[in-house]
Formats: sequence, C-alpha cells, structure tokens
Amino acid sequence: MAITFPRELPDVDFVTADFILDSPVKASASGSRLINYTQVEDPAWVANLTTRPLVYSQYAVVEAWWLSLREGLRSVLFRHPFVCYPAAHGEDQVPADDAGNLVSVTDGNVLSINGVDASLDLAVGDRIGLERSSKYFVGRVTEVTGSGVSRTVAVEPPPFDAVAQSGAVVRFAKPGLVMRPVPGSFQAPRSGRFYSVSFQLRESQ
Repeated sequence: MAITFPRELPDVDFVTADFILDSPVKASASGSRLINYTQVEDPAWVANLTTRPLVYSQYAVVEAWWLSLREGLRSVLFRHPFVCYPAAHGEDQVPADDAGNLVSVTDGNVLSINGVDASLDLAVGDRIGLERSSKYFVGRVTEVTGSGVSRTVAVEPPPFDAVAQSGAVVRFAKPGLVMRPVPGSFQAPRSGRFYSVSFQLRESQ
C-alpha cells in the first residue's frame, strides 16, 4: 500500500504542541545610535511536540511514522492537535467548519473573504488557513471586521504569493500546514514501560 505524503500526525495523544512563528531578524548598528533591522529569512512556523507516555506498541507506530519521513526528505500535513477552532467556536463548531473563499489581498496581509457562515465569530488571536494548488498557509488573526457572509481579516505573517490568490480556500477549522521533520530532533526516552516521544517540525513549502 502506497503512503501518501504529506502525512498527517500519528494517531496518539500529545501533551505538548507548541506552535511558534520563527521570523529571523538581524539587528546592526549604523552609528549615531541608529539600528537597522533586516529580515534575513522568510518567517516559518515551528512545532515542538511531545506525546503522552506510550507503551511499546504505540511507540513503535510513532517511530515507524517518523522513519517514513526520512529525516525531512518527506513532509507532514500538520494540524494542531489542540487548537482546532476559533476561540468563539469551541462548543458551536458548525459555523467554523464552513470554508470561505479568498477574494483579494491588499497591503500584503489584509484578506478579503466571502462565502463564510453568517454566524462565524473570528477574533484577534485566532488562526486561519489558506489552501491553493496543494499549497498551505497558516496565519494569526491580528484584526477582523465584517458581518454576514464577508470578512476582512489581517493576518501575520503575510501569506506567500502561491496561496494569496483569488479563489483560494480559507479554512477556519483545523487549518493545515506542510511541514518537515527537523533532522535529529526525534527523542524517545523510556521510563519503565513507557516512552515519551518528542520531535520538531518546521514549515516547508
């Protein structure tokens, strides 16, 4: 049976799933107390995950999943295992399950979206996703306005060109992101009968 990549996370419980934006900026002094700031790499999401204690049979499944990724040569379709819905839709999830459509992008990071459920309640701090032609983006909402079936949403980081196109699908629930394993990050210390597996993923389009 052929495995399809990017793969989903293994079906185990996680106790840690830190998801942080790495946006490398270099500071350099130019004299007269002036400092120049330069972004030296594109922003990228980094995920640090740790499973709950696993018995050997569960650990073996996670290790097999990791080995199939060949230390980053193959990819993962990451969906956060804890934060799956906007804050206002932890109980009433139906409005967030309906995807929207991207109409346009202005100023690099302001998304005009239509086709959303009229009851969708987005707030600053929520995450949303864009999907287009097998490319994925996740952004943090920094501002949102609108009502009915339309919303205007500012996100950080700004979406890259391949997804920032009219017609892209906008996900409010369980947004996905293509990531790759960080080589050497897989750890599985054992305590008695149990293994606590940890590893790191980094965004990779």
